[in-house]
Amino acid sequence: MALDAALPAAAGATADPAADAERLARERRRLLRFLLRLGHLLLATGAAAGVVETSLRRVAQTYRVEHFNALALPTVVFVNFTDEESQQIEFTAEQGLVLRFDQIEAAYELARDAERAPIDPVEGLKRINAILAMRPALGLAWGVLGHVLVTVGIALVLRPSADVVGAAAFFGGIVGVLKVLARNRGIITTLLPTVAAFVVTLVSLLAARHGFAASPIYVLVASLVTFLPGGTLAIATIELAYGDVVSGGTRFVSGLLQLVFLVLGMLAGASIVGLPPDTLFPPVPDTAVRAWAPWLGVLLFGVGHTLHYSARLHTLPWLLVLLCVAQAGQLAGNAVFGGYMSGFFAALLITPASYMVQYRLGGPPSMVTFTPALWLLVPGSLGLIGMAELVGSDRLAGVENFVATLFSIVAIALGSVIGTGVYNALFDPVLQRAGTMADAMLRYLKLRR
Repeated sequence: MALDAALPAAAGATADPAADAERLARERRRLLRFLLRLGHLLLATGAAAGVVETSLRRVAQTYRVEHFNALALPTVVFVNFTDEESQQIEFTAEQGLVLRFDQIEAAYELARDAERAPIDPVEGLKRINAILAMRPALGLAWGVLGHVLVTVGIALVLRPSADVVGAAAFFGGIVGVLKVLARNRGIITTLLPTVAAFVVTLVSLLAARHGFAASPIYVLVASLVTFLPGGTLAIATIELAYGDVVSGGTRFVSGLLQLVFLVLGMLAGASIVGLPPDTLFPPVPDTAVRAWAPWLGVLLFGVGHTLHYSARLHTLPWLLVLLCVAQAGQLAGNAVFGGYMSGFFAALLITPASYMVQYRLGGPPSMVTFTPALWLLVPGSLGLIGMAELVGSDRLAGVENFVATLFSIVAIALGSVIGTGVYNALFDPVLQRAGTMADAMLRYLKLRR
């Protein structure tokens, strides 16, 4: 392999072959370590396993590694170099790492830099450590405010009434504080969905017992929206569609368990107050149709994500564009095809749009814009409602709604798969030709001058 030609040497070649071999072995181990850490960093962005493996292979090609293998699973990365003379294998496991949007952008910048030109693996490891140690650009209070705006935005999309929006803002603040305090704290982060659902349910039912309006299902969904695993389940279905059975199956089971954890937290809160599970879901009177309310909700939803996940300022316009595309696609799909196909049609639009923003327009990574757009579709909320009805009095409705959720998630994932294929087959070649023609035109104009 030509690894020794691509890696920066710690010391120049010597007359001692054994010393040169030892130097090259050290460089190989450092590169392996860098690729492992980079793989974990990309997995923490929420990217599919196939995307992570492809990125690692491109980086390895930059270092002129001729025989390289990579295997990525949700919590494990395996990489190795193989040639006729030797074989080096390393793997490591890491879990519980959650990145903010600014860290996601920095991770993709590092991967892009390593794909374009070899960088010293030691320097690459330092950049990874710096990314993990990044502090939010804004304070904790801004993060809580961002979660409140996210909650209010979803409430405006689901049920634009004053009582629902007000209660959603209150509970969104509670959940926002819990999320900020528990961020990247191991088992506390894992248990946070159950704890947050328990606290929200307990406070809402205590308020109902003392004469305040009980929080309807829309308030609970809005306040817990960032825990809903719709994006995880959609990515899992995409991986299964591409044949990544182990990774896709693991993510799918993880997403379903997170739904169960949310429902268990709600039922625990209801059992302490002593009210039946049906009290969690009182009917909400219909309100006057406000055509502007969902679009205001989309705006607040985007601003809230920018604050809560500490996204860079230039991300906000791109995020709002993708959210508007998702909302418009969902409304158009619902009007033309019906409820099941609305998510499919929206995902079919936002997937190539997010890739175009990342690869052709110089915008943020697709995971920064695509994931919030999936949350806006709220594929997991139906499952939360359905599973709650399943343990309540209307078990038949719970089963029906839960099955409907699975169909909605599969439809959204299928839309993403087709959207990716459309981008790769149509948009990407056309844009490449347009870029080539533009470069040729610029060169021609320079020659004429």
